[in-house]
Amino acid sequence: MKTVANLVGIAAAIRRLCMFAGPFLAYNLAGRVAPVLAGYKITNKCNLTCTHCPFWKRSGEEQDFQGVLATLQRLAALGVRILILEGGEPLLWRDGARNFRHVLEAAQRIFPCVCMTTNGTLPWGDLPLDRVWVSLDGPPSVHDEIRGNRVAEKVLANLEDHGKGRAYVSTTISRVNFHSIPDMIRMLRGLVQGVTIQFYYPYQGLPDPFFVPSSDRTPLLEEIIHLKKDGFPVANSVDSLSEMKKERWSCESGLLANAEPDGSIHRGCYLKNRGEAECSRCGFTAHNEMSLAFRGRLGSISAGMNIFFGIHSVTSGRRLSLQGQRSNLRL
Repeated sequence: MKTVANLVGIAAAIRRLCMFAGPFLAYNLAGRVAPVLAGYKITNKCNLTCTHCPFWKRSGEEQDFQGVLATLQRLAALGVRILILEGGEPLLWRDGARNFRHVLEAAQRIFPCVCMTTNGTLPWGDLPLDRVWVSLDGPPSVHDEIRGNRVAEKVLANLEDHGKGRAYVSTTISRVNFHSIPDMIRMLRGLVQGVTIQFYYPYQGLPDPFFVPSSDRTPLLEEIIHLKKDGFPVANSVDSLSEMKKERWSCESGLLANAEPDGSIHRGCYLKNRGEAECSRCGFTAHNEMSLAFRGRLGSISAGMNIFFGIHSVTSGRRLSLQGQRSNLRL
């Protein structure tokens, strides 16, 4: 019975994966760029006041349940396949008797893959999410310095109770936790599916005490790459981690869309309407990973297949080339 269940799960993952063939071929053969992944900040409310985060400080209109449904439909109409519900803390969203579970259930009827990012202090229990990203920015003492007293204790307990099989840790690297990231990755071995890293972005411009310039990132990235090759749970591909050493790297921002708590939708760069956009300061590795995948980098394709669908496949360092084969085909 277990073998049958595994086969059913694999078949379901492959069916969902096939839904991405159209956008991939449209990009490579017809030059069409449309959003595939969207982050939807359904609320800016948060139960933490993290030192490096600008969003808990923001107020403004927040949609009711019917407004959220309309935003989900508009994102789907753009072509979005992967939806990431985020905040603030998304589990705090409420509209009367409606809560996050109702939003999730509605989203799952629309999108083939629905995920969440959370600060990890609230249990997500049996919520039927495809993937959960839990913020953890270092070993407990470092994480608590950034996010609050004894926050790490709650996060690690919830990862232990609810994280098996689908939880990833999302780490934002800043000057505060820069030197503790390798120890955290080692600590998480066997506890989570993987760790995805990104670098802190200075939303208010420079100077910023949290910002790590590209010139200082290389030694840490080299160590993270070695940890990945040694079997530690680094989910980013070697291709993407290597590109992060550059001041400017591959970014096809048209593959992304972002929705705000008020329902406004912006196609392209994550920073639209959120801060001063300067590419040389960016460290949003997810944008780079998706761009590399759509440009045929097998390591990034493999990372995406593993993270979103649990399918282990191709290795890094190669490129699947459809360039030179573009036509007037419209997909």
